[in-house]
Amino acid sequence: MANGFITSLDAGTAGLEEIGERDNTIMRTELKPISTSVSIEEGADPLEIVLENTGQTKMADFEKWDVIVQYFDGEGNYYVKWLPYVEGSTETYEWDVGWIRMNGQEEVFEPGVLNPGEQIMLQTRLDPSVGAGTMNLVVISTPSGVTCSTYFEP
Repeated sequence: MANGFITSLDAGTAGLEEIGERDNTIMRTELKPISTSVSIEEGADPLEIVLENTGQTKMADFEKWDVIVQYFDGEGNYYVKWLPYVEGSTETYEWDVGWIRMNGQEEVFEPGVLNPGEQIMLQTRLDPSVGAGTMNLVVISTPSGVTCSTYFEP
């Protein structure tokens, strides 16, 4: 009986340590929106979101990030789309990393990883076109649960 109690206590303590580590990661992770732009074009509209890692934690695993776009088209229809990460994609409702830079220069240290102080451009395409004069929203969430959002208009 004592062995069962000690095993249960060990499992509970390990769970609390994991929660503490996750909370610590969340507290040290921060994304700041820098710019968001959409261009109205024939066909799908390109949307570019630039974020800066202003936290203390490097970020990667882009396939685990959530990108959600909420927008209105020219006829007033409302769209909410979750966009999957697809490396090298230029398809509608998929997103990819356009670039990662530090002080405007291409990254050299740990390519493909968003280190503290670096900026990242997420790119996607929206179809139907974003309506003129509409205010729209992008929400980005990392695997650790840190989110940021930014508005855009054509």
